[in-house]
Amino acid sequence: MVVQAPPTYSITLHSIQKLMKSFPPLLLLIACFSILGSSCGSLKEPEFRSIENIRLTRLGTRQSKLALDLNYHNPNKSRLKLKEAEGDAWLDGNFLGHFTVDTLIEIPRVADFRLPITLELDMSQVLKNSLATFLKSEVMVRVEGKAKLGKGGLYIRYPLRYEGKQNLSRLLR
Repeated sequence: MVVQAPPTYSITLHSIQKLMKSFPPLLLLIACFSILGSSCGSLKEPEFRSIENIRLTRLGTRQSKLALDLNYHNPNKSRLKLKEAEGDAWLDGNFLGHFTVDTLIEIPRVADFRLPITLELDMSQVLKNSLATFLKSEVMVRVEGKAKLGKGGLYIRYPLRYEGKQNLSRLLR
């Protein structure tokens, strides 16, 4: 009886190159996920600072438009790009309208930045609740939406959430 030794495997440059030629889509997919995971995994949420420059751009009986700037701080050590954002806004629990950002925004690293927002107001809701709301000194503002944030051509959907009290007289200056 002849006993054969088990085959030995050695990893050589030639075998790695052969493997890479056999599975390029798999390697590309692994590379993309590792880049995406390392670049977006450490993404910190931008910090809301304030609302400024509220301007009425269109007044209508059913729908009006407000333009305003949201001030944020980017705590990330890398620059980001905001490709688009949209969501809804409430004032003291009453639906105010739908907002959009349709401009590519360059966000500097570890710095403050402004986000120009267009808010389409549902005038039936605004008029129904305006008197009680505008008699208060502070109002509760709630925003919920989604944004597309990224860098290097890779973008992820990021939730937008804010809820906090705002001084109404300061907002309407």
